[in-house]
Amino acid sequence: MTLHRVAARRDQNEKVICEALNRVGVVTWRISAPGVPDLLCGHRGRWFLIEVKFKRAGLSPDQQRFHAVAATLKLPVHTVRTVEEALDVVGGVAP
Repeated sequence: MTLHRVAARRDQNEKVICEALNRVGVVTWRISAPGVPDLLCGHRGRWFLIEVKFKRAGLSPDQQRFHAVAATLKLPVHTVRTVEEALDVVGGVAP
């Protein structure tokens, strides 16, 4: 079983969010597996799981299950909709 789906649907704002994170020194990896957050980000010795949502889109049932399991492990998953929200997660500054 692979962790990457062939034609994973990406949110429209994901590219601009990744670009903004990269500009402030965040390394981003796009992840494609059912329920798993969209991005694994590394910055200043810390790791972040980020779920990117467009406008008012909600979490899928698989994503809700992942978030619940992650919470029991004290592993935060951050849901962002804008560049500013993503930069806040990693403690960056607006480009």
